[in-house]
Amino acid sequence: MLLVGCFRTEEVPEPPDEPTAEADPSHFEELSGAEIPDSAESVEVFSVGDVDLLPTYAATFTLSSEEEAAAFCRSGDIGNYRVVSGGELLEEQRERHFIGERELVEPRRCSSAKQGENVDRSVVFSAPEGERVSVWAVTEEVGW
Repeated sequence: MLLVGCFRTEEVPEPPDEPTAEADPSHFEELSGAEIPDSAESVEVFSVGDVDLLPTYAATFTLSSEEEAAAFCRSGDIGNYRVVSGGELLEEQRERHFIGERELVEPRRCSSAKQGENVDRSVVFSAPEGERVSVWAVTEEVGW
């Protein structure tokens, strides 16, 4: 006798390539624990969709200085403001932060898990001399 079985595989949802819906900055701040400074310009916050039914937000904005960028990292205990190792951001990090092909000048970053909660936060900065610092931030609840 020959038994033939059928296996059902569950599809794992892929994160979207682009943010899916505009969101209120307070949603990003509440989940991340970091405050977008009042001096930030060109602030955009998006819901990236719920991956595994858990919220994920992306924020982009500019700051006037590297000091403000470092203060943003401290505002939510996101981690130390540091130079990106090797000066180049990995492709997966570019995708995660929705940076695309934009040129990053002297890239910096900070990242950490939010203490006591299942929240992952990561921020990338581009700091061209004499210009505003560009910021790409992602915060997501994770199901560790």
